[in-house]
Amino acid sequence: MEQQLTFAALAPCRSQNQARRAPRPPALHSTTNIHTTKLPSVDFAGLFSSLKCLFSTNIQLQYIMSPALPPFDPIESTQQFNEALSAFLERIEEDRNILAAVLVGSINEELIWGKETIGLWVIETDGVSKRLKSDGNDERIFRTFVEDGINIHAEVIPRSRFKQMVEGSSRTAFSCNFFAARKLVYCNDPSIEKWFDSANTVATKDQEKERMVATTWIIGSARYARKRIERKNDLELGYEAVIWAAHSIACVEVINAGEVYEHAAIYKAIKLQPELFQEIYTDILTQKRTKKRLLAVLDRIDQYIAEHAEENLQPVLKFLKKEKRTVPLSHICDHFAHSQIYPWHIEATCEWLEREGLIEKLSIPFRITKKSRTDVEEPAYFYDPS
Repeated sequence: MEQQLTFAALAPCRSQNQARRAPRPPALHSTTNIHTTKLPSVDFAGLFSSLKCLFSTNIQLQYIMSPALPPFDPIESTQQFNEALSAFLERIEEDRNILAAVLVGSINEELIWGKETIGLWVIETDGVSKRLKSDGNDERIFRTFVEDGINIHAEVIPRSRFKQMVEGSSRTAFSCNFFAARKLVYCNDPSIEKWFDSANTVATKDQEKERMVATTWIIGSARYARKRIERKNDLELGYEAVIWAAHSIACVEVINAGEVYEHAAIYKAIKLQPELFQEIYTDILTQKRTKKRLLAVLDRIDQYIAEHAEENLQPVLKFLKKEKRTVPLSHICDHFAHSQIYPWHIEATCEWLEREGLIEKLSIPFRITKKSRTDVEEPAYFYDPS
C-alpha cells in the first residue's frame, strides 16, 4: 500500500525568515508536492534509525539544513553594534522620561562573534511605565527595539525600582553578574550614577549567593546524570548531563576568582583548575564513552560538591544556624525573597544537605489558602552545627 509522507512534518522547526531564505529542492516547488507527495514503500524504521543516529552524535537537523552564516568581520561587526547603540542613545536622550541606560554585556572584537542583540537596562521616571497585555502581572517590563537592523533587548526599569535593586530590597536585586559586564552608557540623573557606581562592584555577599545558585546546578545535573546512567542505562543523555555539571562547576570556579569573565566559563576554569577539569571534562570528551567511566566522573563531581559544600552552600547554612530551630521551607524562601536565590535553589540545597546527613528534614503543618482549615505538610529543616 502506498503511504503518504508529509515533508513539512519532518522538517526541523525554523523561523519564517529562515524558511524563505533556505533553498528548496526543485521537486518541492509546488504546493501540491509539499503536502501530497506519495512515496511507495517508505522504510520508516530505516528513516527513524537514521534520525536517531544523527541525534546520538549531537548533530541537530536544523543545523544541517540551515543556510550558512554570512561572512564575518569582527572589526566591522563591532563597529555596527556600537553605531546602533549610539543611534539608540541619541534617540532616548531626547526623551525627558528616560533617565539612564546601562549596557549589559561588553561590545568588543573578542565577544562580538556570538552576539545577535544588544542588552540594555533603560531607567525611566516613576509613573510613566507603558504596560502591554503581554506583560501580564510581572513587575518587570521587557521590550525589543531595533536600530540599524540590530535588535536591542531592553528591560525598562522605573527609577524607584532601580533604587530598590541597588539597596537589595527587590527580587531583581543588583548583584554582580560574573558573566556579563555592566556599563552606564547614558545618564542625566546624578543619583542614579552614584547608585550605579556603588553597586557595580564585586561583593562577598554576591559571591556567596551566586556560588550557591551555581552549586544547585551541579547538584541537579549530577543527580539527573546518575539516574539516567544507573537506572535507565542511558549513556547518551547521561553524558550530556555530566557535561552540564562540568560547566556548572566552571561557573563556580569563575565566581570564586571574583572577576567578571564574559568568555566561555569552561576555558577560564580549565586554567584555574587544570587537574580537576582534566578528570571531569577533557577526558570524557576525548575518551571512549562507557558506563564505568561516566560513573567515575560523577563520583569525582560528587566529591567536589561535598568538599566545597560548607563554603558553596553557606547562605542557607548560615541562616539555619542563626535560627537555631526547625525552619519551614517557606520561611527560608521568604528570607531570600529579595535576592537572586529562588525557592527551587533553596529546596535543592536543603535536600542535598539532608541526603548527606548535614541537616535534618522534618515536616510542619501548612495551610494552602488564607481560609483553609485543613493542614497539609511542608518540608522543614533543622541544622545543628555541633
